[in-house]
Amino acid sequence: MALELRMQPWRKDPRRAAASSVWLEEAMAAEPGFTPAVLEGDTRADVCMVGGGFTALWTALRLKEQSPALDIAIVEAGLCGQGASGRNSGATGHWWGRLPVLLRLLGKQDGVHLLKASVDVLDDVRAFIAANAIDCDLRSETSVWSTTFANQQGAWLPMFKAAEAAGVTPPHRVLSRAELKELFGEAPYFSGVAEDNALRVQPAKLARGLRKLAIERGIRVYEASPVTRIASEPAGVSVCSERGRVRAGKVLLAANAWMSHLPQLKPFIAVTSSEMVVTDPIPELLAQRGLRRRPGGVNSRMMLNYGGVSANGRVYMGRGGGSIAWANRIGPEFDFSPRMTAEVEQDFRYLYPELRDVPVAASWSGPIDRSSTGLPWFDTMPGDPRIHYAIGYSGHGMGATALAGHVLASQLLGRDDAWSQLGRLFLRARSGWYPPEPIRYIAAHAIRNAVARRDEAMRDGRAPSRLDTRLASYAMSSLPDRYRWSTTS
Repeated sequence: MALELRMQPWRKDPRRAAASSVWLEEAMAAEPGFTPAVLEGDTRADVCMVGGGFTALWTALRLKEQSPALDIAIVEAGLCGQGASGRNSGATGHWWGRLPVLLRLLGKQDGVHLLKASVDVLDDVRAFIAANAIDCDLRSETSVWSTTFANQQGAWLPMFKAAEAAGVTPPHRVLSRAELKELFGEAPYFSGVAEDNALRVQPAKLARGLRKLAIERGIRVYEASPVTRIASEPAGVSVCSERGRVRAGKVLLAANAWMSHLPQLKPFIAVTSSEMVVTDPIPELLAQRGLRRRPGGVNSRMMLNYGGVSANGRVYMGRGGGSIAWANRIGPEFDFSPRMTAEVEQDFRYLYPELRDVPVAASWSGPIDRSSTGLPWFDTMPGDPRIHYAIGYSGHGMGATALAGHVLASQLLGRDDAWSQLGRLFLRARSGWYPPEPIRYIAAHAIRNAVARRDEAMRDGRAPSRLDTRLASYAMSSLPDRYRWSTTS
């Protein structure tokens, strides 16, 4: 075994970590005087994890539950919660919206089984947070999947059709026009389905809480330690940073989009960005304008909007499908893009007309590792089965990473149990590929621009052009059962 992997350079200055997102700024305020433990010199571990986000933290904690004597080290380039784990909306969901894909790729029995696992893990998350008293603004809320253009069909329709065929019932109820009016007032919401008891957290607080718990349970967490190289050796695997090295019996690559450039993964992953804008906390103003209880959720655009109201009264809105990476290399626009942010702010003004006078207080971007099916998978690297990885969360990692923690723990321990069997279902569901550069980059931009023009036409009540409609049908989207530049049969 002679595998060598080179990681992308990490640009973030850990001293400015709070600039990554408001969520991380809020979380770090509870850790005054914090100084990260940096990987220096040589050390050993049974398992070393590259990346300190939700995948690594959940997996490390599940490993400790099953094998308390296991020596585990986590090596994070920035701070835990500085990457995708602390930049998202905090919506912790399931794969009901993926049901058409699951049935197509896995059949009825296995597709429904994987769906049920994605639902059951949410109760597991709730129980874990409560049992360990993690302060992360955990709350259950109503979430609405909506249409926000008058001439738009609801993206939930394929899900309902697939559910009927599979003999299962989605947790969504169709909203009447009167109910939409009551929930959203004069905002442009034309149809929708609601899910009660949807799970939301403050994501960076959860990441920092899991990190604290991991350290308490004897897991070594090294931060501000960008990994440069992972190399197979006869006696183990070396994980090298600029100032230190971990020699481990097994390694878990858990860096999401930051490892999608690796040649073993690049054909199956495309990297795009998601942008978010947030206001300052305005709970009194929201109450005055009748918005304090307005539900969060997503709409049915191809480059969908997502958002809601935080526990402390911030209004936040994001949009997926912004910047596109060349060869899956992550540039500075994946931390912040003025052009993409301006477009998201325009969406915010459209969907929150009552807040047209409220300024955006902060904004940021983040890379997303999109698979062709929108589903992640968990496997070992060709050339060295001691190197495990998880990738392909496609912007839906909040719940999926908790599920991954169980699957990867069994995988790393070499167990054949219900979790490892679930992992094999994820591998079966992996399907499709993306073309090489420059075709990928050129095609992605042509399709993205067509989607943007199509969305703009629909928002203005105009019929989009036939060309834009055709190109948009290939869009990389997080809507169910869409396929991008790939074969899925």
